[in-house]
Amino acid sequence: MDSMIFTEEEIRYYQALLSWEPMDEDDEGNIQEKSLPLEMPAGQFMFLVLGSKGCGKTSILERFCHGTFTGEDRPSDTDDDDEGRGYRHKMRVEDQVYILDALELPPEHLSSEDRFRQAVQITEAAVLVYDVQSRASFDLIQAVHHLIRDVVGETRAYGLTLVGTHSDCDDEAREVSWTEGNRLAGSFQPACVFLEASAKTGENIDKLFPRLGEEVLKLRWLNYQRREQAERLSAATLEEEDAADKTSPVRRLVKWRPWTRPWFQRRSGERKMSSLY
Repeated sequence: MDSMIFTEEEIRYYQALLSWEPMDEDDEGNIQEKSLPLEMPAGQFMFLVLGSKGCGKTSILERFCHGTFTGEDRPSDTDDDDEGRGYRHKMRVEDQVYILDALELPPEHLSSEDRFRQAVQITEAAVLVYDVQSRASFDLIQAVHHLIRDVVGETRAYGLTLVGTHSDCDDEAREVSWTEGNRLAGSFQPACVFLEASAKTGENIDKLFPRLGEEVLKLRWLNYQRREQAERLSAATLEEEDAADKTSPVRRLVKWRPWTRPWFQRRSGERKMSSLY
């Protein structure tokens, strides 16, 4: 990850969003946690949750982290919160417990290049959320994917999951079919996991984040291999340059100079002595 310098305001901003310390149950802060049987966590995941306003991001997180659903007319807690909302939750991935830290980024920050870039750089994967009842939210996700690719580039593997919410809606209310969602996920490079989910019924909610966690574990190994390969190539390049320097005429001249200089100095001294006579 590229090193960055944050302003004091940005530091406070991300500390508020990603406060890793557990909080008391009575604390009304933004970070939420649902307990699992005590077990030493094997690691941690840092995910972004992105999508248009009202597409169901908060409902998905509330259902997964707390098992609750308060109704379709419940306003998102991030609507009036410029700092977004963070969730902390323990989940099981490949028979081990991991800590999930999920950041629900406000839709307004999608148009802020600096904040969006920093949010992507401090996370490992993103959940791209759209509402199957909203064609506009589906179109927005395609644009968000391009933004993520621009930030990540070709050197870093970044996990993605595409989620269509309100899968329990009536067919008449649908504007985006399952086939369209699946086709979009397959068009991403690399292709990502696709699910339709419902926070109301709980459909696929429990699968969503663990499946993304499995993908991220694979990507961590891929990123490690890429770094190892880059280091090997860099070391090989340095060795080749060093070998070329040792055999170059310039280096040979430098090596022979200590041997030849005394001879030239002697010849020069002999000529000076001859001129005296």
